[in-house]
Amino acid sequence: MSKIKEVRVHLVLIERKKEILPKTSHGSTTHNEYVIIEIETADGVIGVGEVTCAVGWNGEEGVGSADLLKRKIAPAITGIEVGNWLDISIAIEQWTRHRPFLRAGVEMACLDAEGKLSNRNVASLLGGARRTHFDTKLVLPSREPEVVHGMAKIALERGGKAFKVKVGLDIAADRARLEKVRDVIGDAPLLVDANEGWRPTEEAQIVRLIEDFNIQAVEQPYPRRMVHESARLQASTESLLMADESVWTTNDVIRIAESQSFKVVSLYPGKQGGIRACLEAATIATNLGLGVSLGSNLETGIGSAAMAHFLALAPALCKEVPADLLGPLYFVEDLAVDTSWIKWTGADLPTGNGLGVEINHDALDRHKISITV
Repeated sequence: MSKIKEVRVHLVLIERKKEILPKTSHGSTTHNEYVIIEIETADGVIGVGEVTCAVGWNGEEGVGSADLLKRKIAPAITGIEVGNWLDISIAIEQWTRHRPFLRAGVEMACLDAEGKLSNRNVASLLGGARRTHFDTKLVLPSREPEVVHGMAKIALERGGKAFKVKVGLDIAADRARLEKVRDVIGDAPLLVDANEGWRPTEEAQIVRLIEDFNIQAVEQPYPRRMVHESARLQASTESLLMADESVWTTNDVIRIAESQSFKVVSLYPGKQGGIRACLEAATIATNLGLGVSLGSNLETGIGSAAMAHFLALAPALCKEVPADLLGPLYFVEDLAVDTSWIKWTGADLPTGNGLGVEINHDALDRHKISITV
């Protein structure tokens, strides 16, 4: 296996499509920030990775991540065999302990390079794919009901099969928004994501809303600290409650199972700190009787490829909660050369060695932010 020769770091800002601009209880945005990592080996093979930066949600900002990569992580891992994840993870631990997305980005690039060197894909490196096609859902924002009505029509016309609506700002507004979406999608599967925005004092209204609109799953209804309140809500409805902001570590998975606060956990490589850590959490969740689904921070094609490999490898997936493998559909332009494996109707495991994607360097240059760190 070849040693790491150079680590290149790019801070980028990518515009979202205006017709489906996001808005959640955490806020709204027109652009997303990422740090793209290129790890080049002594043999000239380049592995790519991505750090999804959303300081208001995951606490990881772009400039800080880029700074750590350039000043601390790159010198620490240069000269280590790219496939020696044990030594690499030890070398970067002090800078990624509270930055799981940064840790995931480094692992992503190393796995991509290792796969390209050995002519294998990442799923093959980590045990072999259990599946190569994935059901997905499309996400609609917490915007005005008429606006979301139009967005739902766009998503349905493009082939959407399941839909998740962002809620959590106001119960009455949530109800009006869901009425408009149901009007468009008919009996199609409908899920909601409150992003910690609802409160236990609204429990009766929440249960009524779930029943009235036949909500299949409710993602993170309450703030993450409200474990007992979430357990009470789960006991009050047949709908599946799914943890997202509440589940970051394997200890969180165990706590959720013990408290019966959720029936499903939303896992993804960035939040869990890499594909390996995500698979460990998924295995524990499955063994404890919890459903597993894939969440998202709206990754580009690079991060989405890592997510697809997790989906391919996971021991089991919750069929009632399709995956959030959709990031490239929401950008004006993606950083990967080809994202055709992600469609409005579903997604497939990308073909090719490593992650199965290549950087579009022209697009990277167009969206790069110049920084001095």
